[in-house]
Amino acid sequence: MNRKCVDKLIGKYCKIVTKEPGDDKPYVVTGIVKGIDHDAGFIRVESAQGLGCLSISNIIAIKPKEKT
Repeated sequence: MNRKCVDKLIGKYCKIVTKEPGDDKPYVVTGIVKGIDHDAGFIRVESAQGLGCLSISNIIAIKPKEKT
């Protein structure tokens, strides 16, 4: 992912589609992007389930979204 494009998403509500290795189906996480660690390859997301980390290499799509 392009570093400049991803850094613009910090603090915004986003829809993130990821697929973990070994899983058959991708899953969707919606929440606020709290931070990005480019060196370690992780994105911190605060969602309804709590604060979590997603691997950048497993992200299929990420899109800013209006919070409803």
